[in-house]
Amino acid sequence: MSKSRRRAANVRKAARRERRAQTIGKPPGAWRVDPAAPHAGVRVVAFGPDEIEEHAKLDGLDTLRARFPVVWVDVVGLGAAKVLRRVGEAFSIHPLALEDVVYVHQRAKVEEYPGGRYVVVRRVRTNEDGSLGSEQVSLFFGKGFVVSFQEGEEDDAFAALRKRLRANLGRTRTSGADYLAYALLDGLVDDHFPVVDALGDRVEALSEGVLAEDAEIDIVSQVQDLRRDLQILRHAMWPLREAIQALLHDESGAFEPATRLYLRDCADHVAQIVELLESDREVASGLMDIYLSVTSNRMNEVMKVLTMIATIFIPLSFLTGLYGMNFDTGSPYNMPELGWRYGYPALLALMFGIALALVGYFRHKRWL
Repeated sequence: MSKSRRRAANVRKAARRERRAQTIGKPPGAWRVDPAAPHAGVRVVAFGPDEIEEHAKLDGLDTLRARFPVVWVDVVGLGAAKVLRRVGEAFSIHPLALEDVVYVHQRAKVEEYPGGRYVVVRRVRTNEDGSLGSEQVSLFFGKGFVVSFQEGEEDDAFAALRKRLRANLGRTRTSGADYLAYALLDGLVDDHFPVVDALGDRVEALSEGVLAEDAEIDIVSQVQDLRRDLQILRHAMWPLREAIQALLHDESGAFEPATRLYLRDCADHVAQIVELLESDREVASGLMDIYLSVTSNRMNEVMKVLTMIATIFIPLSFLTGLYGMNFDTGSPYNMPELGWRYGYPALLALMFGIALALVGYFRHKRWL
């Protein structure tokens, strides 16, 4: 992992620990906002089949709810306690649900409260350093209303749905709040397909890079970063699949029968993402073993060549060492060939013949 990614990961871990520490020792339903949390405001959209209104303030919520079949309040950023309390009072959101909204370390889940359903979704997106991170998106919906809470303000998770509402595309304007809640969930789920595709491309690229002759030195850190990102996405999608299945099998009437058909399609999308994710995780888990195996094989090839070279030079070194000794050439028992006229070329020829014989033997054994 690069230094910038490691630094960003440490900052996120510290922030999570700080948020979790805020809940220790407090009674259930008690909460306070994080002073460092952003707050970009609210977006209020009230609509019916023939009319739509958008506001940037919470004033006149009662009038809008009386005039329009569906009112959608989107709170962007969780840094304004006054706004959260006002939204909670206007739509009778349970204090436990507001506590889960503010403390953004929740896993994806569905909970039933008087007056509505509370849904938590972990939205995975790309950080500035190229790694993946997740943020919490909360939904509370009931008869005639939907309230959404976005943790961050960098980008609007529901921009595409807003465009469809303004253009009156699809059946959102002619349906109730349950269909709007489905549309929000479906948009959050579909946002993960590009992330999964990008991770799949990284898996393929690393699979080819591991087997390449000129494999990069930092291939290990790249594989570790990939496995970390896959783990982040897995932690977001597996609980989400359970949550959507719980909504799909909810018999309390939170969703109309016609909306259940679309919710089933959303559950199918989550299942597709989970299957792709698990496939990529299996490949990524084996990349490190493949890399180590390829590296070991290459090292073995190098060691084999070096061993053969050393083996060839062992007898040659013996001969050169033998004839490098200083003996009295006057004695017939002390290397008489040192005084031979053709001794030096004969020794070179002998050494060359030994080397050729060893190479031929290695080839015969298929060691070369």
